[in-house]
Amino acid sequence: MKHYISIYALLTLVLAGCGPAASPAPSPVPSPAPTPAIGGGAVLDLDAVAKRLGRDTAIIAELKEAEAPLRSQLEASQKDFEGQIDSLKTSLGAKPSEADIQKLTELTRTLSQQFQQKQQQAQQEMSAKRAALISRFREELKPVALKIAASKGLGIVHLKSDIAILVNEPALDITDDVVAELSRTTNASPGPTSGPNP
Repeated sequence: MKHYISIYALLTLVLAGCGPAASPAPSPVPSPAPTPAIGGGAVLDLDAVAKRLGRDTAIIAELKEAEAPLRSQLEASQKDFEGQIDSLKTSLGAKPSEADIQKLTELTRTLSQQFQQKQQQAQQEMSAKRAALISRFREELKPVALKIAASKGLGIVHLKSDIAILVNEPALDITDDVVAELSRTTNASPGPTSGPNP
């Protein structure tokens, strides 16, 4: 009987050992440093960068330089058309016939249309020139803006000049950083910093 009881006691101890036992608290595992989530959007005020670096005045100067020969061509065309009309008036005399008046009217209309076409062509050339200058400026900013955005964990750069953006987090605006970097690399003197975003 004693032997039976001792076996029972031994089983009890063994079973007790198989149950949940208090274990020492695990040592804390150091968590990795948080990495910024790539994919957020940075905001860049292209107009503010151009203004503070003086690129806006440089672009305007280039546009005026490109506009000068076009303006001269238009003025020359206008003088030529006016000369053709005056010449026809002179040839018709003081008392032109109905047919002569019709001829003068048609010439005036034709030359007017030609002049309008030249004006439109000049405007298109200026628009293309302006777009090319802005595109060149954007391409210059692109690597700098993307580099700064990436350093902040942001994967996209939104341009304020393209779309209306409401910024609630000042840290997303990289305009000052881009101006500072371009000023450092191009020896340009930055203008005053931009005001708070709306």
